[in-house]
Amino acid sequence: MGAPAIDHARLMRASGDCIEAAARFGTAQQQLVARRLIEDAGAWQAWEREHDGLMRKVASSARETGQIRVLKSTSFALIERMSLFEYMTNRRLRGGARRRALAQFHGSRAYTDALLAEHGNFVRSACSHLCSHHIGTVVMLDGAFQEPMARYQDLFREYFHAFCDVSLGERADAESLRALLPYLKHQVAELRRAILAMPRTLPDLVHEAVIRRPTGDTVRMPRPR
Repeated sequence: MGAPAIDHARLMRASGDCIEAAARFGTAQQQLVARRLIEDAGAWQAWEREHDGLMRKVASSARETGQIRVLKSTSFALIERMSLFEYMTNRRLRGGARRRALAQFHGSRAYTDALLAEHGNFVRSACSHLCSHHIGTVVMLDGAFQEPMARYQDLFREYFHAFCDVSLGERADAESLRALLPYLKHQVAELRRAILAMPRTLPDLVHEAVIRRPTGDTVRMPRPR
């Protein structure tokens, strides 16, 4: 039968607690994105609306086993949504290169509007991904949200960066890299299938506790009303 489902209210409470903990005790990157939400009421409301919809899909499954599968799929989608801004940041794109990258995914949308939209999308997606990791690991107690999901994120990033490098001609070896794209895409798809089919394993909660341990130089962050 499996464990009973987790209701939507609990998923949202766990998400809010996760964002607050990330803003206080997370890595520098986690603190940055979490504080951008907490310190901006408009950004918080936009994230809360989007995240509410994601968690309703998770809560709609009748059993926790079904919820875990939906949460895994949600994590995959969030990783993909973060990819363009990550690419522009990691490659340090400026000027025409950044304009071409945004135009490829935003069409004829004005450059400034596209850049602001992509940055906001990254912040919201990064925060929801943090919450998905926390819920999968700490609430649902499934180790697939630790190392396997981190491996998927790295592999998808490698594929997406290669795809953009080829599309934008940002590398001298773009043509030889193009030949690798089908292989990288196949690896991503295979790992996704493997994670979805992966049996439940207990997570390393000791590691979770360590990364959330207070450092002594953090303060409690008030949530936007």
